[in-house]
Amino acid sequence: MARTRSQDYDSIKQTILESAARLFAEKGFASTSINEIAAAAGLSKAGIYHYFDTKNEILRDMLVQHLEVVSDVVDTALNSSDPPREKLLAFTRMLVESYTRPASRNENTVLLNEIGSLDPKDREFVIASERRMVRSVERLLLGIQPGLAKHEDYARPLVMLFFGMLNWTDHWYSAGGRMPPAELGALAAEVFLNGLDHMDYAAVRKRGQPPKDPAKS
Repeated sequence: MARTRSQDYDSIKQTILESAARLFAEKGFASTSINEIAAAAGLSKAGIYHYFDTKNEILRDMLVQHLEVVSDVVDTALNSSDPPREKLLAFTRMLVESYTRPASRNENTVLLNEIGSLDPKDREFVIASERRMVRSVERLLLGIQPGLAKHEDYARPLVMLFFGMLNWTDHWYSAGGRMPPAELGALAAEVFLNGLDHMDYAAVRKRGQPPKDPAKS
């Protein structure tokens, strides 16, 4: 029998997702019960099951929704007619603004910590979405620095370092601090772009070699 939907169905479902995101971020997915999610959302346990069949479904819907928001940021910034450098600046600023919103901060923490708790099929979908974003930024970096094509083995690590810098912003950023999210995003983009502009790949490779063993000299 199909579930009947109340007029506030979508808003209640969103409340459940946001309540669960906060609990999953604070306690972890495995340590959070349906009863706790229900209490946080102001519902009964039976009320939760009117919207979701399982706790895993809550996790899946939460992360898919989060990735849709991030994907929209990627598409908005990267599909503009701006030069590649301006695209990265816009993308970084918009992503930091998104990550520093309270609900998004919790969802991002859950994405980083709980992807292994997803069912295999859902996990592969999330990973595929992340890979699409990584490839998009990799192409953008090649547009900013065409010379990077001669050092393709550095392109993917650079993208992962870029996302690594941004993905943990929500762990330390304070809304009561001196710098608003948009300015923080611009700062992060400038730090990354200036480093990319002055990258000495030969020096990086040389410094990455293991030190010589004096005994073998």
